[in-house]
Amino acid sequence: MNAVELLDRAARIRPDTAAIIAGPAGRESVLTYAALVERSRRLASLFAEAGLRAGDGMAIMLPMSAELYAVIAAAWRLGVVPVFMDPNAGDAHFERCIRRYPVRAFVGTPAACLLRLASPTLRKIPHAFVSGVLFPGARPLRAARHCAPSKDACPCADDDLAMIAFTSGSTGQPKGIRRTHELLLATHAVLSAHVKPEGGEVALATLPMFTLTNLACGATSLIPDVDLRRPGRVDPRRIVGQLERWRARSAVASPALLERVADLCLTQRHTLESVQEIFVGGAPVFPPLLDKLTRMAPHARVAVLYGSTEAEPIALLSSTEVSAEDVARTMHGRGLLAGPPIQEISLRILRDRWGSALKAGTPETLERETLQSGQPGEIVIAGPHVAAGYLGGEGDAETKFLVGDQIWHRTGDAGWLDERGRLWLLGRCAARIEDALGTLYPYAVEAALSFHPGVVRSAFLSHRGERLLVLEMRERAQQPDVRALLRPLDWASIAAVVLLKHIPVDARHNAKVDYPALRRALDTEKWRRRIAIGG
Repeated sequence: MNAVELLDRAARIRPDTAAIIAGPAGRESVLTYAALVERSRRLASLFAEAGLRAGDGMAIMLPMSAELYAVIAAAWRLGVVPVFMDPNAGDAHFERCIRRYPVRAFVGTPAACLLRLASPTLRKIPHAFVSGVLFPGARPLRAARHCAPSKDACPCADDDLAMIAFTSGSTGQPKGIRRTHELLLATHAVLSAHVKPEGGEVALATLPMFTLTNLACGATSLIPDVDLRRPGRVDPRRIVGQLERWRARSAVASPALLERVADLCLTQRHTLESVQEIFVGGAPVFPPLLDKLTRMAPHARVAVLYGSTEAEPIALLSSTEVSAEDVARTMHGRGLLAGPPIQEISLRILRDRWGSALKAGTPETLERETLQSGQPGEIVIAGPHVAAGYLGGEGDAETKFLVGDQIWHRTGDAGWLDERGRLWLLGRCAARIEDALGTLYPYAVEAALSFHPGVVRSAFLSHRGERLLVLEMRERAQQPDVRALLRPLDWASIAAVVLLKHIPVDARHNAKVDYPALRRALDTEKWRRRIAIGG
């Protein structure tokens, strides 16, 4: 089944319902389901006129917008495969990506088309299309207005590619995550069962996979008028204004974006009365943020979604399920509660052997190697919505292993299961600290420090042979009494504390500590202050 058929079905049921609301705050445009389907059919004809056929790759560099989803739907109608690359990674990245999958079309904004002109690799792509204004060498998408709508969508086998998203390659070669039509349909089934977007409801949409599920369910996706590439820097006033103007019932967003919104609302003693559900995910979600979101939207169910690019979601936690005992566990170094794994996921904790390939085995072997509750290790998963592999198999040896005839995925995260079967996160396996004092993971310390009112962010790592705690303090916070701050963390045996103005974070969600970048910053020795503990 072609994934675009879900959109077409929603449009038949709710043709006049708003599919996407987007544009400048206060001057948003509304695109109905009928109009979105019509737009995608005409774009499909435009792409077909250029000679694009099933299996061709289409590099897409558009922001989250109605145009983006119309282009994706149009590509699927032809069996064309949308390809997403990091536009900031440079020509060498583009070259490695395009060697892995043949790309015959480029669709982008005028700025992206300018990038194409500057890139020898992107210039080799034979067909270019531009959104908005005219651009030399690129056909405007608005030319589709003069095309007749395409008819039936290209039939697709379950294992036909629906899209490819390349990793940035910051820690090696970029890997192409293969999403087949079967995988997209399975992901939609899982997300719709747990997030449950309702037909006609307005939902703040900031994460692409959730927006696709909205479109399949007949919900209205409100795309905020902010730069979603930098969620930690968005203007929260625009988002609050749009949430209230459109009476949004739900929101799905990263912790960095929602914290900006919550801080504004709490500072102004303002509450969001229409919001009934908030799902936060994509990066670690510490308990103080859940408290902020509950106070910001007093009528809302606030839930944490834990997942990965290869599997969205893995576990789900409602804020009402976090007890005082759970908070005490976090403050005593047991990590970050992610909640029970969803029923569609099979999850095991194995001895942490990250960096070494796992051999194929039998279900009996897997059960023998599974750690008991309370024991920390590597999180591995399997399920219908877990990506089975990467383009060309690159990365499969490191992250996949067979159990019988089922493919299991190594998340790269460490964690443990409690006596109730709930998952607790400890951080990335690659960030674990192993020394003469034992083994410790970063979230053990970072989650405990998340309750400190003066700490914006913390990072715990081994650097130059010592256990180091890096702190980013709030601008107006007093210089911390470091020894008093560390007294409850005696079990971590921290050797020194470094104060940094900003701890580097990931580019996508602005919330995960970027440990390689942090190590580089520490090597420059340009920190504000370094305090040796006990010395």
